[in-house]
Amino acid sequence: MPSLTSAPLTIALFLPDLTSRPDRRAAVDLAHGLLHAGAAVDVVAPMGGGPLRASLDPAIGQIDLAKRHAATSALALARVVSERRPALLAMPREVAWVGRVALMLARSVAKLVVLTGEAEADLAAIRAAAPRWD
Repeated sequence: MPSLTSAPLTIALFLPDLTSRPDRRAAVDLAHGLLHAGAAVDVVAPMGGGPLRASLDPAIGQIDLAKRHAATSALALARVVSERRPALLAMPREVAWVGRVALMLARSVAKLVVLTGEAEADLAAIRAAAPRWD
């Protein structure tokens, strides 16, 4: 279900899975931080299940692409980008190529932000990509 939060900035976080790895936990924590800072946030994953799904705030959109792997998700992610029109698409470096392909297929002007797994650096990168957002 997409985020129902009305906000001046919409961010989609694409994660290859919702397993309980430190970098995935950092991305979920980032999603919560962005939500509390006033952004509408959607967490998009090839398969929506996993231990971290239960930890997502109900105000964070949870979009399951119904794909087995991140590598086969570009077209489905492009559809989500076209429908939701996020200002930013953020994802870990390992799947950044999927995001680039999805943005091209969607003909989107959304900015791609590559996450490092470090909360402060990731938040700074998102803020830099969206300069009008406070």
